[in-house]
Amino acid sequence: MMGKIKKTYKEIYGEINEIAEHYGYYPQSRQLIEEMAELTVAINKEWRLMNEDSDSDEIKDARMHIAEEMADVQIMILQISHLLKCRAHMNEIMVEKLDRQISRIREE
Repeated sequence: MMGKIKKTYKEIYGEINEIAEHYGYYPQSRQLIEEMAELTVAINKEWRLMNEDSDSDEIKDARMHIAEEMADVQIMILQISHLLKCRAHMNEIMVEKLDRQISRIREE
């Protein structure tokens, strides 16, 4: 499944938007919820393996699974942000939140 990225960001976003438009908001918002739940399960599994002193291969596999679930969640978030036409606004909010957190860190 892993390999070199063979698509530009423009192509990736184009496909994300096409998929979003094809299925629409309701089914994709439900899919986002499902993908977020799968990510939660994957993170919990990695925590459990870490606390059980599992072997490094199991932990590595769990972390690769987390990465896969994060990709699923990110794809779905991008689809929903496209459908809600809020991608630019979402980016503005992200910048504000990042700036605020960096300021807090620097004040510690």
